[in-house]
Amino acid sequence: MKKFVLIIFLILITPAFYTVGSEPIFNDNSQNDSKIGFNKIYPTCFVRTFMVEMRDEVKLATDVYRPLLRFLPHGTILLRTPYDKNELKSLGMLFSFLGWPTVIQDMRGRYASEGIDTVYRNSHTDGPDTLAWIANRSWCNGKIVTAGPSALGINQYFMAGANPQELAGQFIMVATPNLHKHAIFQGGQFRKALVEGWLEDQGSTYVLEEIFANENYSLDFWTNVSLEDNWQDINVPAVHLGGWYDIFLQGIIEGFLGYQYLGSPGALGRSKLVIGPWTHSGYINTNQGELEYPRNSLGWWALRMFRDLLLQYTKGKSNRFDKWPVVSYYVMGDVEDENAPGNEWRYADDWPIPSDEVKWYFHGDNSLSQTLPGDYDPIYYLYNPSNPVPTMGGQNLNIPAGPYDQSEIEDRDDIIVFTSSILKEPYEATGPVKACLFVSSDCPDTDFTVKLSDVYPDGRSMLITDGILRMRNRNGTDHWELIEENEVYEVEVDLLSTSYIWNTGHKIRVVISSSNYPRFLNNPNTADGIYANKTYNIANNTLYLNDEHPSCIILPTVQQGNNHQLFISKISRTSIYNQIYKKLMLID
Repeated sequence: MKKFVLIIFLILITPAFYTVGSEPIFNDNSQNDSKIGFNKIYPTCFVRTFMVEMRDEVKLATDVYRPLLRFLPHGTILLRTPYDKNELKSLGMLFSFLGWPTVIQDMRGRYASEGIDTVYRNSHTDGPDTLAWIANRSWCNGKIVTAGPSALGINQYFMAGANPQELAGQFIMVATPNLHKHAIFQGGQFRKALVEGWLEDQGSTYVLEEIFANENYSLDFWTNVSLEDNWQDINVPAVHLGGWYDIFLQGIIEGFLGYQYLGSPGALGRSKLVIGPWTHSGYINTNQGELEYPRNSLGWWALRMFRDLLLQYTKGKSNRFDKWPVVSYYVMGDVEDENAPGNEWRYADDWPIPSDEVKWYFHGDNSLSQTLPGDYDPIYYLYNPSNPVPTMGGQNLNIPAGPYDQSEIEDRDDIIVFTSSILKEPYEATGPVKACLFVSSDCPDTDFTVKLSDVYPDGRSMLITDGILRMRNRNGTDHWELIEENEVYEVEVDLLSTSYIWNTGHKIRVVISSSNYPRFLNNPNTADGIYANKTYNIANNTLYLNDEHPSCIILPTVQQGNNHQLFISKISRTSIYNQIYKKLMLID
């Protein structure tokens, strides 16, 4: 993760941000601040480390990178990281070389900073306190833009929720504004591989006990790591960049919607949404999972959007940021047929784009069609928590992510497969995807999972997106409602969002089961809370599919021929600025 953050920025930034500074070095007005070590002068910048005091007197280690030839106060870039600020030294030098004073800070309890790692719970105060300190430096013009992916993006959201006046804009990548809804739980179920793996890497697994004790959402506990109750306090423009296979896909979408439509005047109508065919760290790669996308899928161009945000909102230069499309999204398609529709960037003024909610019904013969089902018998299967369905790709972290072939696990006895006939023309789904299921179980609780895939002519079943529902949370994640034995329930399973075109000759497939491990914790089918069970039950789960119980998947269908491709000039890897970048790498 540390290297990922560094590499992403170093590779992308240089071509987009080159500016020239011609002023001499100046006093930073920091005589009274606590410093670590001595001032350092590098060929590209002047560096000093400070221990910046927060409102509770905890001090955070903060590196300041200032251009050598800069005199007048200037817009500033801030990155706050839990992954060691020293890992981003080359980035600080690079930004400074391009003319931008840059501040990189270890978050609370991380590396050189004081305090205890609270895993974002102090970001809503530490972020604003840091902004106020920066704005008071003589080299800052009082306008600060924050940037960064993943953890560096999550703390940006919570910082903005405090409405700090010094914050001028944000470049938020693969992040979420709600830890409970998009990071720790999904559909009520615990995201085991993501959460446990990440906390183990950070040495912060001690927070798990508190998380499990508060698994039901409430603002009493989760308010500091959620913007659900204070979108109105957001008052800045932002870029929200995510990927269809990213762990925080829905989080980045809801972040955009909250800023764009629920924020204060400084935020309303001033956000941009960018979604590519990417995994969490895949936006500089064409390879995603087991598929190779065209080179036009790369996200290099989005850094020009960041550049225009900086120039417009910290220096008042031009209005080019406003001219970018509000929504830029990559519609995925058949990667092996060069003539197949899709695999291109499109744009829109809103999200989701207009579409028709088309129901594809499940039939007793395992077919999938838009025709209502007949009088089919229910389909039963046994779900054994000790033998869960193994995860094969998806929106993951710490385990393989992206589009993976599901065919090798689709013949299990605890999986129900529904497949359409061979498509005679392309079929597009762009927007939110959900499944409506009529189900029952003989246990007090269980899960239902749904996967959506593209069946290639050679038989591969390539995952597009998936979802899960913990039955006790079917009516909300703020409380439990255990289920009655063998009572039929109508439930909705959220498969998040996608933009995909099935090519002619392909098939649409939906797979129903009750586990997806270790992407999600395997439900023990008991009434206990997470990890509180001492035993488990084997569940007899039932899916109903007849005219009274028309289980289906609902696809946001877009008619072909009604979309406009967005042409975006790409940044060349061989440009002169990338050559400069390669030379700068030697400085570290």
